[in-house]
Amino acid sequence: GNPSNATTDPNNRDNYLVVHDSHVLSYNDSRGTMNWVAWRTTLEDLGERLPRELFQPDRSLPTGFRRIQYYDYSGSGYDRGHMVPSADRFANPKLNEQTFLMTNIVPQTGDLNQFPWNKLESYGRILARRRYTIYTIAGVYGEKERLRGKVTAPTNCWKVIVVLPRGKTEISASTRIIAVDMPNVDSIENVPWERYKTTVRSIEEKTGFDIFSLLPRELQDQIETRVDPNMLHSP
Repeated sequence: GNPSNATTDPNNRDNYLVVHDSHVLSYNDSRGTMNWVAWRTTLEDLGERLPRELFQPDRSLPTGFRRIQYYDYSGSGYDRGHMVPSADRFANPKLNEQTFLMTNIVPQTGDLNQFPWNKLESYGRILARRRYTIYTIAGVYGEKERLRGKVTAPTNCWKVIVVLPRGKTEISASTRIIAVDMPNVDSIENVPWERYKTTVRSIEEKTGFDIFSLLPRELQDQIETRVDPNMLHSP
């Protein structure tokens, strides 16, 4: 679905729909980051590590939009945190390059980016290697501070992962849904990502988004109000 009803109308500057081959996102020009980004990961998307690309402004944004540059983060103390992980696109250099567009980047503390967030990303790829199809939507909310008056450092980064058996595309009441809401703070390098599990409904209440908007309301009520009970490495 389109949880914020983003459009390609250039007047819709804070909820502008950007469609790349690698992923789809809602861009917020006032924040200088996305609101949310969605993508699919399968075994075929994974591969050997590629040379690291350079961060680039997203030139697909309409004229007049703020095109964030890599140096807008310089000296801020924040990592340039990928939402769509580079490693989710190692099989295709062109798609991997798109993960380095600045519209896919948000200011994350090093402890968040390099530890619980990174470990959840790795777990998603473990599931993909086990031949599950992984549909992910991730985003940000809140404002800690502004970098150079351009980029909003969020208070929280969230992610919802749908785990489907290979070849299946329909979500049911038994579909595994992993939802997390992580604080963008220091001193969490030793916190397991599972500590931040939450419900989809909680994320919706904090963001105003309707994440599973295309599903019947009864099914939404079933899957959005439960916390994933599974332990690590147990899909």
